[in-house]
Amino acid sequence: MGLTDYIIFGFAALFLIILSLPLLLILRLWIKDEHQAEHSVLRNYPVLGKLRYITEKIGPELRQYLFNNDSEGKPFSRNEMVSTYLSAKYKDRMLGFGSERDFEEPGFYIRNSMYPTHREEMQVDNGKKVKTKVYSIDKDNLFSRKEHRTYTDADPVLLTVDNAVVIGRDTCRHPFHVRGLVGQSAMSYGSLGEKAITALSTGLGLAGGTWMNTGEGGLSQHHLKGGADIICQIGPG
Repeated sequence: MGLTDYIIFGFAALFLIILSLPLLLILRLWIKDEHQAEHSVLRNYPVLGKLRYITEKIGPELRQYLFNNDSEGKPFSRNEMVSTYLSAKYKDRMLGFGSERDFEEPGFYIRNSMYPTHREEMQVDNGKKVKTKVYSIDKDNLFSRKEHRTYTDADPVLLTVDNAVVIGRDTCRHPFHVRGLVGQSAMSYGSLGEKAITALSTGLGLAGGTWMNTGEGGLSQHHLKGGADIICQIGPG
């Protein structure tokens, strides 16, 4: 082989290496995403699911110049959505101080209290803690995100027995006592599937004092897995 052959062979090998590196990287990311347990999106859509987190990262910049601000959007604004995510997944919803609302616009708003009620003064029952898991962020960059789950005890924030909401006090033989502040509205079993219904039932059962609406799909054994109070919705069909 002459010098020319070696040069051609070298360029061909370099081209194959350059071509194979992205494929190997995609394969590695695919295997890693498919076997991780922190994010269902990445597990169901390896590699492609990362686009969701990339768009979430650049979302504020896009909205700043092109789309709605963080306090706009229906039925919930991004601020409300982020607050819900932080509360549910990380048990922490501390955000930057300030407001993006226009308080000079006609309408109404809730004014901050100079003397807010302390947590110790609230008439809630937090005696029995809820054992759950929360996510702790280890690394949060534009193209990568690493978290781990830890066990913790959460406050159920139930109404006291004296303050419980009683449905059917004067009309039912067995009135319904509601001590939870949040329940599950109607979501059909046919649309969600058994795994989602089981997960929701388990979570509501752990929270306690709340209810689960079956939706028009009716009651199934999966609704009963968590032991939550059931509201059966009767629909056409």
